[in-house]
Amino acid sequence: MVSVSVIIATLKPRDEIEAIQILDTHEFDDYEVIVCDDSPVTKARNEGVKQANAEKLVFLDDDSRPQPGYLETAKSVLETEAAYAGRTVHPFNDIFARHFTNHYDWGDEAHYVDAFWGCNMGVNRYVFEAVGGWDEQMGWGHEEKELASRVLSEFDIRYHPNLVVEHQYASSVTDYWKKQYKLERKSPYYWSKVGVPRHDQVAKIVCDIFDPEKYVRRTPMATVTQTGSNLAKAAGRINGLLSDSGRLEGSN
Repeated sequence: MVSVSVIIATLKPRDEIEAIQILDTHEFDDYEVIVCDDSPVTKARNEGVKQANAEKLVFLDDDSRPQPGYLETAKSVLETEAAYAGRTVHPFNDIFARHFTNHYDWGDEAHYVDAFWGCNMGVNRYVFEAVGGWDEQMGWGHEEKELASRVLSEFDIRYHPNLVVEHQYASSVTDYWKKQYKLERKSPYYWSKVGVPRHDQVAKIVCDIFDPEKYVRRTPMATVTQTGSNLAKAAGRINGLLSDSGRLEGSN
């Protein structure tokens, strides 16, 4: 039996998955890769957990580029920690690296954090057995935040700076706006699930739209990018609020 199962949710053929190509060049070989193409991504990841032979489960995106030593470190960390978040690096010196990816990197020291990202994270199987799997109603959009909140109710999430993965945050400003819209369509569903009443959700959407502090960045281009992002977020949230996908049975 292998010591680590790597789970990748993707619609790409296996021989086109960059993460697998990168791992194949590493010295560590005590692992398997489970590729699942179910939609939504949360259903695919749950299927990957079911198929995995190892107790230590690593989640990567198809375009994640784990750096040398990644799986050895993941195995070591999961020997003592319930779950981990790695250091994710946007690989280009562009507007996203300078202004919009601070949440990807928690610094040079290992410590406990309150989140992880699906492109670079690991969880022991016993955690899923205790708190449940990925929320298949969530799909892509806050699914990591939702799972992290349940994990943290019983366990810790350890950030380790040597678990480095290169992962492109966005390919262009318009791509970033589209991702923000798609992401925020799931905000009302997430808010309802954690008990935020519908009227408070509406109030948050309105307040965020008209809060001038949420628009200002250090450079004009960053401010333009942030402004477009805020409008895309608002549109996504409103869409989610009005759609059945943004509601829970019996929500306020």
